[in-house]
Amino acid sequence: MESSAKPASSSLTILATLGLIAALYLLKPILITIALSILLTCLLSPATHLLRKLLPVGPVGAAVILFLLLAVAGLYGASLTAESLVRAAATFPADVERLASKVSDLVNDAGKDHPYLANILPEPGTIDILGYTNRELLVNSLNYRLSDLTTWVGYGLIVLFLVLFLLAEGDSLVPRLVHLISVESGESKAVERTLKNLTRKIRAYLLARTVLNIGLGVATAVALMLLGIDFAVALGVFAAVTNYIPYLGNVAAGALSVLITLGQRGSIADGLIVASVFLVIVTVEGYLVMPYVMGRSLDLNGTTVLIACLFWGFLWGLMGLILAIPITVSLKLVFQHLPSLRHWADLMSLAESTPEPSVTPETPGELSAPRRWLLARRSNSN
Repeated sequence: MESSAKPASSSLTILATLGLIAALYLLKPILITIALSILLTCLLSPATHLLRKLLPVGPVGAAVILFLLLAVAGLYGASLTAESLVRAAATFPADVERLASKVSDLVNDAGKDHPYLANILPEPGTIDILGYTNRELLVNSLNYRLSDLTTWVGYGLIVLFLVLFLLAEGDSLVPRLVHLISVESGESKAVERTLKNLTRKIRAYLLARTVLNIGLGVATAVALMLLGIDFAVALGVFAAVTNYIPYLGNVAAGALSVLITLGQRGSIADGLIVASVFLVIVTVEGYLVMPYVMGRSLDLNGTTVLIACLFWGFLWGLMGLILAIPITVSLKLVFQHLPSLRHWADLMSLAESTPEPSVTPETPGELSAPRRWLLARRSNSN
């Protein structure tokens, strides 16, 4: 009977896992909204406490003020994005054609100067056709993004509304969540301590990651402005957002900056200068600033990062890639607080993780049996 129960339990575990993955995929629009709202709520909750200290308002009033500020900032950012897309639709096609013509001339000159390269280099006419085709694709893509911007603005407002309710009702939701998690009434205090510790660490990670990304975006925008590259602000924002995506985000931001520079200037030297500047900024941020600000306690090993990006990117697309690392770090912190799952946190860590306090009672009436026995021995010896 015992041998037949183990395969049945394994089968149920596999089916439950597959069912969970299917639910994550099918409920993608709802779950992405909830995940973004929870992360933003965790990140913005200190701002509501600060507003309550500075202004004579309660939780609801502070949440409404913060909502209005974020909504105005978001709409202003959307207007800047729309302006950048309109300008890009007017200038990018000509830049692509000019770049394709320059590359075609270079290939043609190389074929004439070095006849032995004729069988290796592509035909100049092929490059012209490729440039024209990419021009049409770029125009269609920019027009689609411009028309899709309204949908993203509406989606952002929905997320902000959910954040508003979570911030306004946070003080009453936490005790209910503690009561829901607590199996016994005696564990409620320990669960509350653990939940606060977990929330504080997740908030610290999100705040540090966001500040670093904003710093990277500002440095990129300032460097490109000093170099005289158009769309410097838009490229800085793009670099800040894509920096949430490990590895691929920096590559995409750097490649886009170089391509825009080549299209505007038509100079390979200028493209190499932009690539070098961006590489220096990313290196300083990744190897000097980030370890100093965040430390190594929340680091994930490379295998975990790649698997997380593949998993969440497959399930939720681009938003999954952006949310992959925040979600994975949050899961790791949860695993560190649960003794039965702490080995999974060790597996995800870059180095051996330090034990985190688990959900164990600390008051004298709620001591575990071994600790009660140790205290009894000490009292008897005295």
